[in-house]
Amino acid sequence: MAKRSSGGRKPRPATKRHFPRTARLNSLLIEIVADYFERADDDRFGFLTVTGVEVDADLNVAQVFVSTLGGPTDDDDELLDALEEHRKPVQRAVASQAQLRKTPTVVFEFDQGVRHGARVEEILATLDIAPDDPEATDLAAPDPESTDPESTDPETTELSGESD
Repeated sequence: MAKRSSGGRKPRPATKRHFPRTARLNSLLIEIVADYFERADDDRFGFLTVTGVEVDADLNVAQVFVSTLGGPTDDDDELLDALEEHRKPVQRAVASQAQLRKTPTVVFEFDQGVRHGARVEEILATLDIAPDDPEATDLAAPDPESTDPESTDPETTELSGESD
């Protein structure tokens, strides 16, 4: 039997990284975009944080998720306008630093996960359960003596049928 030729191609060597190309690209774009806004001299950004980037598989669109220190405010529209003004310079920074054949279109969105988490914290803060409150400790953890099977409580030993 003759051995088939593989067409002269050698198998691709395994990459050193064990995660997909888009995940590596996402993390690279987070660094590039965050660095851009760190250097940008625009007071409208305040405490802007780039929380994530998701690039679609064909590299057409890169969704950049941002968050601010405060919760949702009336300034959100102004911030989105400021981000939109900086969209093309951000894309230029991505094109020059990432060295891709095709530069994705950058789209800015607020990270809703951060906002939802802040809302949950706000709700928990309004519950106002103090650690000294006996009802709060009853709900938080069971009494360790009541769950201990080797308890020396006389009522427990009588119920279990054990005697001294």
